[in-house]
Amino acid sequence: MKKKIFGIIIDTERLNIYSENLKFYLKNYREIIPANVEIYLIDISNLHLFKKKKIEINIDELEANYFKPKNFKELRNFANENYIIATIKIKETLSNLRLNILINMVCKKKVIINNMGFFVMSNEIKNYTFFEKLNFFFNIKFTYYIYRILSIFNIVIKTDLMITSSGSNIEKFNKGISKIIKDKFKIDISYIKNYYKVNSYFDGIKNKKELDDKYIVFCDSGFDHADRIARDGEIKQLDRDNYYNNLHKFLLDLKNKFDKEVIFCLHPKAEYPHSKNFGKIKKDFLFKKYETEEYIKKSYISIFISSLSLNIAVLLKKNIIVINSKLLGNFYKLRNDVLNNEIKLFQVNIDNDDFMDIKKNEIIKKLNNYQKNYDKFIENNIISNKEENYIYQIRNILNNQYFGQKNI
Repeated sequence: MKKKIFGIIIDTERLNIYSENLKFYLKNYREIIPANVEIYLIDISNLHLFKKKKIEINIDELEANYFKPKNFKELRNFANENYIIATIKIKETLSNLRLNILINMVCKKKVIINNMGFFVMSNEIKNYTFFEKLNFFFNIKFTYYIYRILSIFNIVIKTDLMITSSGSNIEKFNKGISKIIKDKFKIDISYIKNYYKVNSYFDGIKNKKELDDKYIVFCDSGFDHADRIARDGEIKQLDRDNYYNNLHKFLLDLKNKFDKEVIFCLHPKAEYPHSKNFGKIKKDFLFKKYETEEYIKKSYISIFISSLSLNIAVLLKKNIIVINSKLLGNFYKLRNDVLNNEIKLFQVNIDNDDFMDIKKNEIIKKLNNYQKNYDKFIENNIISNKEENYIYQIRNILNNQYFGQKNI
């Protein structure tokens, strides 16, 4: 009988993102996987047809087993000895299609664990130009349709189980075309078979004592984020310069009005320019990376474009400002619309200087007024069960679905 293991299947592209914070990343899995279940970080970088830059990791620091097959034969032999239940961190792109087909041959169950709260999703293309619509189709939708079709014929793996904390996202999934076809015609073409709702990863934050209000914290989403470029296309240098100039003025105005240091939390996946206007931001504010949660805890005002970290600020009842700008493009505009439908927050357009005319007391009044919208959002997207924490909930689901241990 094969031994059941939990795998995290990864490659160079993802290791490049997680390498600086890999120990912390794996620690989260160790907490939610049932006791005595072995965890394997399965690095399939060698299976790429065209080798990519090697990422060095310290294996001794990992709280998991590390397996890096030299070829598919080694991976298949490993799968013959182990029943692999895994979360897969290989992007579903055309260039990765071969990898995802190989994964389907060895992985028995695919699990998605996304309990970071409300996750903004938008596949709308309203206000897009003809060329932007073409770009969106070929970069996003075409690939999505290819994977959906291949999953119907079991060529790529379907998601057996999705664990999420957002009731709104589950509601959206349940209104999808796959669910309608399944209910009306009893034909299951679902890409995701089952959903479970649990508390957010952030459900324990309120019990911590490190809260303060000494900073203004900007949680960046990345003007040049790859997801935005894939949808909106290449960004003009002039738009980039104007955006960072406007952002600098906005943050500096808040710094002066509230007499508080501004922390600029860099997005780990974003590229940043070597430009005069971004240089002003580097000069006047403190930059931090991989410390967003800690600085939100210490914030008087937390500022967002579109970020999962907004869930933390809402849970901690922090003052929140959401910025918007035409320079951020349709990608962020549509995500902002989705967020605004879920929770009303203080929105500021940084394209003009009108905000600078608002007095400090008026800003405080607005911020306090919007906090009345927090509780409903928390119940629907962050903490729906006050009796159990997310660790117990996820362990219990995984154990009942796959492992059947008495002691979880």
